[in-house]
Amino acid sequence: MGRDLLPAISQAFWQDHDRGSLFLFVPVFAGSGAIVYFCLPSEPRLSAILFGLTALAGFRLLAHERHLAGMCLSAALLVVAGMLCAKLETLRLDTPMLGSAVTTRLTGRIAAINRAGRGGWRVTMDVIATERPLLRYAPTRLVVSARALPADAAIGGGLRGLVHLRPPSGPVRSGNYDFAFHNYYRGIGGSGFFLGRPEAVALPEPADLTTRTLLMVATMRQTLTDRIAGHMPGETGAIAASLITGQRDGISDATNNAMRLSGLSHILSISGLHMALVAGIVIGSLRAGMAFFPDFAARYPIKKFSACAALLASAFYLLLSGMDVAAQRSFVMLGVMLVAMTADRAALSLRNVALAALVTIAIAPHEVMGPSFQMSYSATAALIAFYGWWSPRRTARNARSASRSGLLLQLPGRIGDHVSDIALTSLVAGSASAIFAAYHFNNTAPLGLIGNAFALPAVSVLVMPFAVLALLLMPFDLDFLAFSVMERGIDLVVFIAHHVAALSPSGNPGPMPQPSLILMSVGLVILILPSSWLRLCSLPLFAAAALIMARAALPDIVLSEDGRLAGARNGTALMINRPLGGAFTLDNWRQGYGLDQIVKPAGSGKVAVEGAFECAGKLCITREPGGLIIAYTDDPAQRDAACNAGNIVVLGFAGVEAACPVPGPMVITRRDLALNGAAEIRFGPAAQGQGDLTDVSKATEALEQRLLSARLTFAIGPPNRPWNSYRIHSNAARNRPERSHKAHAAKGVPNNAERDAADGQ
Repeated sequence: MGRDLLPAISQAFWQDHDRGSLFLFVPVFAGSGAIVYFCLPSEPRLSAILFGLTALAGFRLLAHERHLAGMCLSAALLVVAGMLCAKLETLRLDTPMLGSAVTTRLTGRIAAINRAGRGGWRVTMDVIATERPLLRYAPTRLVVSARALPADAAIGGGLRGLVHLRPPSGPVRSGNYDFAFHNYYRGIGGSGFFLGRPEAVALPEPADLTTRTLLMVATMRQTLTDRIAGHMPGETGAIAASLITGQRDGISDATNNAMRLSGLSHILSISGLHMALVAGIVIGSLRAGMAFFPDFAARYPIKKFSACAALLASAFYLLLSGMDVAAQRSFVMLGVMLVAMTADRAALSLRNVALAALVTIAIAPHEVMGPSFQMSYSATAALIAFYGWWSPRRTARNARSASRSGLLLQLPGRIGDHVSDIALTSLVAGSASAIFAAYHFNNTAPLGLIGNAFALPAVSVLVMPFAVLALLLMPFDLDFLAFSVMERGIDLVVFIAHHVAALSPSGNPGPMPQPSLILMSVGLVILILPSSWLRLCSLPLFAAAALIMARAALPDIVLSEDGRLAGARNGTALMINRPLGGAFTLDNWRQGYGLDQIVKPAGSGKVAVEGAFECAGKLCITREPGGLIIAYTDDPAQRDAACNAGNIVVLGFAGVEAACPVPGPMVITRRDLALNGAAEIRFGPAAQGQGDLTDVSKATEALEQRLLSARLTFAIGPPNRPWNSYRIHSNAARNRPERSHKAHAAKGVPNNAERDAADGQ
């Protein structure tokens, strides 16, 4: 059988080669190169990448007569080219990042204004000046929260005030969203909040034409958002703004969660659905309008005119949307199709996806690491591949049915086809993107098929067409007519989302290890891109990924990167060392690790929970299920007590005292966390079972083996990359004692506002 399998694989491979399917793998290899670059433990030199690219190009030229060797070299060449794109983007941006928390007087230019989820405002500012103290290595752009803003604050204007700034946060847990990484590539070097109300200041117009243009577009977006809010106040207006201008502020957590559970969160992100609806509405309206002038329609190519107008409308919509990766992908793909229409050419859809992906990788390769790129391209490619396989079969079936029945009898079948198209679209796109939703958000939307089946007709008929109509009527101040219909459509979509979410079971499949993500991603590529039976080779990869995911071990101990939170897992419960604070981190841990509850320390007047931390002053101690004692303190005076009591000691402070004077326990300090990020500890299989606990020597030996099996992993590792090298500059990373929170409060820094700023990141 093996002798027959290899020729069959070779025949299928060359069949795909002859059909041109191998071109579809070009962005896959280039994107893999970008991923390799971003995952390297240290920064590669540009000269090394260029040397590798040149050498591979030379070998590829020498191997031009050897097809298989040439294809392997081409794949390697694309991987290194992807690395080069990522390296050049990193060098081009070179975003200065804030090294440590600081309070200073800031003067900046407003680049964007958004409403914060907890009230107040979130302002993106380009730094003009800092004083008292002067920041020698100040970031060029910051995101700063404010409880209130001056009445005349506007995009392009200036603000001045006392701010408390913080460096970007790393991942809350291993493999989670890295705020510092994505902020680096957005040009944002830190965040913070104003202490008091800032004042407006007059600033000269920027001399740079690009900056002036971007500010003009941002002003237009903000003006349009405010106009939408004026016609549709509240959450409905916020959703309408997210569909038109891409600003998602003002949508409640309850509605966001309902949209996520019902599989409708993609509606809030401007992507292929919205871009295609806009282009389709423009083309359909123009062609229908020009058809009323038969002489003109017969003499001129109205189809091409409509395509050009749709391209311009889509470009305008892209500017309004903020140009995120999903909108970029949709515009490039749609642009290729519209240009092909004007040139009387047929556009191959999967090739359009590949071209769009190549454009994104060339311009913004860091997006490959984000959920938007992964979910957007996977869903689009899966839909095109599925309908490329399904459409001919359905057409043949309908042709046979039409030959046997009249038009009236065909009507129920056509209605059924329309409903099944919506259901299949939701099923295919949801299944493809669920891989990345499960990894990044721990959510798979089990009833997404139902949610999309009910909501998408409302979006297609009542929401997006009237959004386009509102923009056309806005110069005549008649947009309120279209917005009133759009408002009813949005209310219907939200109603559907909440009701479907109420019926939905938990869509959290638990943590997905990175090997499972890699295997599933490769399996998805093999399932979608080939045109032959080689697609079946994806099935073993999916099975292996599911097996690894099912056998993945949850961490037994987790530590936050700021050294304030420690958690010990006991079954599906997490015992933590603090009664207050860290809401964002705790919610992430609970959802990411699939936990049922968070158990706070035992206190006076509370029923003690078995395994909960017991705190006396600044010293907190618990015993994990395997018998090891975890001791936590952030007070140097309690160091000796923690070191004597614990097998695993967490010292949540920095300084020369942050070390145990006695050998034996595993020690994690504030400096370790400041440099390497959040930590996880897992105990290996060598520690299973403690033997006969009545025998003291055997029990002690079992505990020693369990401690020796402990594997400590950090979310970041050594800060050797440009987006995390700022970590070495904090006081904790330099092993210097940090000022206490009481000291910050004495200087006017409210602890609750500090927590808000951290949670807002």
